[in-house]
Amino acid sequence: MTDPRPQERQLWRSPTATVGNFSVLRPIPYGPMEAVGPFVFLDHFGPTTAATGKLPAHPHAGIEVMTYLLEGANEHTDSLGNVGQIGPGGAQWMRAGRGILHAESNVLEQGSTMHGLQIWARLPIAEQDAAPDYRAIAADEMPTWSRDGADVRLLAGGLEGHEGPIPLALPALMAHVVLAPGATIALDRSGSVHEAGVYGIDGSATLDGEDTLVRGTMARLADGATSVRLACEGDAPAAVLLIGGEPAPRPLHFGGPFVFDSPKALERAYQRYASGEMGALDGTPF
Repeated sequence: MTDPRPQERQLWRSPTATVGNFSVLRPIPYGPMEAVGPFVFLDHFGPTTAATGKLPAHPHAGIEVMTYLLEGANEHTDSLGNVGQIGPGGAQWMRAGRGILHAESNVLEQGSTMHGLQIWARLPIAEQDAAPDYRAIAADEMPTWSRDGADVRLLAGGLEGHEGPIPLALPALMAHVVLAPGATIALDRSGSVHEAGVYGIDGSATLDGEDTLVRGTMARLADGATSVRLACEGDAPAAVLLIGGEPAPRPLHFGGPFVFDSPKALERAYQRYASGEMGALDGTPF
């Protein structure tokens, strides 16, 4: 089931949230904006000095979880026994499905700064209990191209004849765009479906000649918009994340690191976690 979606462009500033010992910007979910396309969660962390130690082992279920690095390097471990490292421009992708535990740690010898995005995408209801899976995607696996003074890195979906490598279950688009000072680029997203939004990562970019996106600002485009025009009018580069796609299946029930279609499904996930059916990692949950 899909609820009626907003029709007009919306713009908001990200609230902050605390993860472990540091603060993050969290533009999704925000108020009544539960999702943009299939994306139900977006955290922007750093840039900050990379810390030693691990983000403690914890579970996920019902979603796909991605960590996209802008600076630094990290290592993923999970309860399936997977281990993978990525650097700047790379992504960790994990289909949580019926449940998996993971932990991430900074690889300090490869970078002293931590900066990136963690993003969750909803799974189709028929696949929310699918078997977990994992893949580390290196920066050189991402299609990248330059035109009109902008650099585009495609993480997922199709754009300008390219296909991103992150294998999301629902039709989706994720692209990182960096504009040089004075650059203007128009991106045709007519090949992607339904909803789209743009998040300001750094600098200052003008969206469609109307709104200004700075760090922590997000815009949800009006329904039916088939193109995005970005301009950098300042003296420093501007970076944004373009996301969108098929709306996340409704209803959405959030329970910490789990997202499902009903309270009953959430309860089952908590039971699987507590019983050890999601596996164990670093002494968690036992």
